[in-house]
Amino acid sequence: MLKGKLVKTAIVALCLLTLTGCWSRRELNDLLIVLGIGFDWQDGQYLVSFQVVNPSEISAQKKSGDRPPTTLYQGRGRTMQEAARSLTAEAPRKVYMGHLQLYVVSEELAKRGLHQFIDNALRDNEHRMDFNVVIARGTRSENILKIYTPLEKLPTYSMLHSLETSEKNWAPTVSITMDDVLNKLSSEGNNLALTGIRLLGSVEEAEQKTNVETFLARSRYRYNGIAAFKKDKLIGWLNEAESKGYTDIWNKLQSTTIAIPCSPSSYTAIEITSSHSKLDTKVVGDTAEVTINIRSEGSVNERTCSHIDLLRPSTIKELEAQTAEIVHGNAEAAVKRAKSMKSDILGFGNKLSKDHPDYWEKVKENWDEKHFPQTKVNYKIQTFIRQTGTTGNSTVKF
Repeated sequence: MLKGKLVKTAIVALCLLTLTGCWSRRELNDLLIVLGIGFDWQDGQYLVSFQVVNPSEISAQKKSGDRPPTTLYQGRGRTMQEAARSLTAEAPRKVYMGHLQLYVVSEELAKRGLHQFIDNALRDNEHRMDFNVVIARGTRSENILKIYTPLEKLPTYSMLHSLETSEKNWAPTVSITMDDVLNKLSSEGNNLALTGIRLLGSVEEAEQKTNVETFLARSRYRYNGIAAFKKDKLIGWLNEAESKGYTDIWNKLQSTTIAIPCSPSSYTAIEITSSHSKLDTKVVGDTAEVTINIRSEGSVNERTCSHIDLLRPSTIKELEAQTAEIVHGNAEAAVKRAKSMKSDILGFGNKLSKDHPDYWEKVKENWDEKHFPQTKVNYKIQTFIRQTGTTGNSTVKF
């Protein structure tokens, strides 16, 4: 009996020896929690801006003070690491990346290439790859991170949720994480595309607390356009129609609104409630052929023209045809723009590499420059209107 107790005691003691405790623990008060990082190019060096939380200003137990909810710390350097380390000369704590939400890259730096800070993110074991990446369009990335935003105290939190909501309910935007960026840059026959973000108003007003003390903020951000890349360099922008076509082709569209003209100044609004797309490929001789299949369902959400009789099946068929024509036009515009830039942001090459590997081996070296622009593209667009709202024709007499 005593021998058994001694054996159990020895086992417990050995188990305790293997427990080292939280040797790498770091207290919250010793950290700068980074929510957003901005990347700019200035005077031949990288300018890195870290947006960090002011915990006391967002605490529910404390009344808001005079300080902003976030603080910006900046560093410069010839490499990303050097720039990040240089900010320790003024930052009172060590930065922590575990809650990072957004990378904002300036348009100028994106034209130079993304490889520098992507490599840095890959080598940092504190970086999670689920944060979003956007391009600051027409302004510096640091200016985007300085904006006082209404409703949400934390600017990056507001921007992140606005991006996700816009992708689901509008269409000309895509929510791309760093993990998505890495996958696209490392895969064949597939170039990167990222959403642009603009500053509306002046930088001076954007970074003042008074910016959110009016009904309409004087300065605010807005997502605008999709940036097209060739390898890791930004080469051009898609407009709204082209961006909608891009999200359709990539099967990113969940919901959007299409306006169909019914008179010179009136429109019928069709809400797309679901959309699914896929690519079919074949090779004819030495030429690739891609068929874009898009199947959408929607409902009539607004009817301002009295002559549109929604109780007639023929009217619904006509609206379906008009909606399909607009979806087709957006997709065709995206393809035309991508071909003109000689950048396969649509993933045609990636699909061909899986469906026709022998063909892909012959063309992959010159795909973007030669074979992608020559690819024949067919469109198979189907649109079905399932509902006309809670009423057929409006009871209002025009």
